[in-house]
Amino acid sequence: MYVELKNINKRFGDYKASDNVNFRIEQGKLIGLLGPSGSGKTTILRMIAGLETPDEGDIIINGVKVNDIEAGKRGIGFVFQNYALFRHMTVYDNIAFGLVVQKAKKDFIYERVMELIELIGLKGLEKRYPGQLSGGQRQRVAFARALAPNPQLLLLDEPFAAIDAKVRKELRRWLRETISKLGITSIFVTHDQDEAVEVADEIIITNKGRIEQKGSPVEIYKNPKTPFVAQFIGESNLIEDYTKLKGFEVVDPKETKAIVRPEFIQIAKNDKEILTPLAAEKGIVKDIAFRGNNLEIDVQVGNQILYAYRSLEDEELKIGEEVLVLIHRVYAFNENSANVVENKIKTEEISVVI
Repeated sequence: MYVELKNINKRFGDYKASDNVNFRIEQGKLIGLLGPSGSGKTTILRMIAGLETPDEGDIIINGVKVNDIEAGKRGIGFVFQNYALFRHMTVYDNIAFGLVVQKAKKDFIYERVMELIELIGLKGLEKRYPGQLSGGQRQRVAFARALAPNPQLLLLDEPFAAIDAKVRKELRRWLRETISKLGITSIFVTHDQDEAVEVADEIIITNKGRIEQKGSPVEIYKNPKTPFVAQFIGESNLIEDYTKLKGFEVVDPKETKAIVRPEFIQIAKNDKEILTPLAAEKGIVKDIAFRGNNLEIDVQVGNQILYAYRSLEDEELKIGEEVLVLIHRVYAFNENSANVVENKIKTEEISVVI
């Protein structure tokens, strides 16, 4: 089953929640709708589900325009952020609820529910109540309840938001594996970049009601197409004029601002640690912070403070020490677009070495 949104607009008073939204999701894909709070991602999910109605545009599911089809008849499963389980019902009865409403036969309901209990890894807990389960277990029950009527499409609204960090990481992996096994087209809303990158086949970035970019996690991370995506995805140093850095020339006079990710910066104690020292700036270490598996180094290059990471295995640096700072590439941007610009001196030095 595929899902397509065409020219969708939605207002709540003066607030434009969806601004000419267009995208298509292919059969079996697991899609992450990623954006900051208020960017319009949940509104998109609710319109697909039939819980909100677009002011303009068409929502098409498997070739059928569903704008006027009520939520219960769209063949959609919905998993809410707060589980929305019935407290007075057992795990079994919660999962069976949708099938009971559909008046399915008891034998079928039993087989389907037990199959799903096995799938979510809660066999033996079918007689427990939600209050007797952990947060991760309750979310799995909510997931199974949404799947019970065999929906064509699964929608998940911040499904891991109410769960602690360790369990959340385990559930991400479980969700990806389970949806891959079932082959069901799924869309989940999140504001957590790590979650979107780890779980989704494709990510749709939302901002102020608009779609900024759609693509695989790797594509969006490595090739952001807009200034917003360049700054929103990953960690970043903002540079007002990247052309003042060694190895970077003016590509577009209107495009001198840039984003530099910490992983694009190499901080070296001396030229023995660096393959292309001629491409490096001189910098002064301003601060050092332990981050568990590495060190975060703040370094001053000219009037600019940048931060990058250094391995615990590398020779120790001290605050105030002069270092070499190699900036491999930047994301230069103007009001409308973002482009990758490589360090030219570094590229030429490597060519000479080779």
